[in-house]
Amino acid sequence: MTFRIFRTIFLPIFGSSILVFSGMTSAFAQTDAPLQFSGFSRLIAGYLDESDATYLGYDDSLSLDRQSLIGLHVDYQFLDNLSVTGQFVGKTGTKRGSEIDWLYLTYEPTRATQIKLGKQRTPFFNYSDSIDVGFAYPWITLPQQVYSSVLFPTFDGVLGNYQWSGKEIGFELEGYWGSYDDGIFTSGRKVSAEVSDLRGLIAKANYDNWAFRASMHFADANIGLTELNEFSSVLNQFGFTQSAESLNPNGSVDFYQISASYENLDYFFRAEATQNLAQRSPIPDIRGYFLAAGYNYYPFVSYISFGENRSEYGSTANEIPIGINPQLDALAFGYQSIFSSLPGFSSKSFTVGTRWDFKSNLALKAEVTWTEVAEDSDANFVVLDKTNFDRKAALYQLALEWVF
Repeated sequence: MTFRIFRTIFLPIFGSSILVFSGMTSAFAQTDAPLQFSGFSRLIAGYLDESDATYLGYDDSLSLDRQSLIGLHVDYQFLDNLSVTGQFVGKTGTKRGSEIDWLYLTYEPTRATQIKLGKQRTPFFNYSDSIDVGFAYPWITLPQQVYSSVLFPTFDGVLGNYQWSGKEIGFELEGYWGSYDDGIFTSGRKVSAEVSDLRGLIAKANYDNWAFRASMHFADANIGLTELNEFSSVLNQFGFTQSAESLNPNGSVDFYQISASYENLDYFFRAEATQNLAQRSPIPDIRGYFLAAGYNYYPFVSYISFGENRSEYGSTANEIPIGINPQLDALAFGYQSIFSSLPGFSSKSFTVGTRWDFKSNLALKAEVTWTEVAEDSDANFVVLDKTNFDRKAALYQLALEWVF
């Protein structure tokens, strides 16, 4: 989508939505009606100082259609302890299309306990529930060394939540179980994914100005990588079962996360680390983290952050003989070529930014992120000219964040 199309199509819709949703919110805010509307939006402009690659869809021209979005959140209270929640997000980017990402019932048997049933955000990260609500965090783009590793953004199932709070300490425990049947993005393309027995446990604790979170997640995944399945069938026909099995992308996936933050009126520190472990060789193990610090001088916040991740694939099978005949040599070469062409995800980035809350529900942000990828990795880059690309670039962004 070019800037002209964005300006002539999306901006009028964006402006009209602001007027409509503002009126709706104002009307419902004046009553105690069981039906409540709220919403959020992001208008983001970005420019990449690199002509030989793109990063997160940005290139060396001004773009407003990569991460801009608008969302509508609806709650309806049937009874004092029973409600339904829905959330629709309209996006301009091509990686994740517009969708209903929340649609669930909430039952509260006690004031401290909630049970949710339906489509929900998969709680992999600290900002999973608010990942599209840029107003909720300082960055324009969340640190990709952690947040690009999300595999299954939503799930259909059940989630239980228990909260306890004392004078200085608060504690929260969540557990969920469900499934996911949709696409995931890998190497710049969307492939099918059927995930069963998706389950996890999340623990949160708060003390004074500190907040901690730790979680673990497990799933059985069938990934639609057609080319791997086809070549695996050929290997099975020749009797190379170990090599064929090593190309199987389907199996269990484990994901671990931990985060900590400290914040007072003057400054904040935040850190988060994740580890994605796959039991199959074609799916990489990825470890990532970020560290961030910021200074609050209301209505401004300035911050810096650093992130790094590394990916690693499982070992290959060495059972195909070489030098016996050309047919086996070609088979061995094809097998090794597949593994050598698997994308790497190792990268590091440094970000500097400022946020200005010029109204209670409106914020303007400016951010620069310098990203460098390893020699054998592309991470979130799509390389257009491998000869001239020096494997690093700077992304400049401006954003208007709004909640209503």
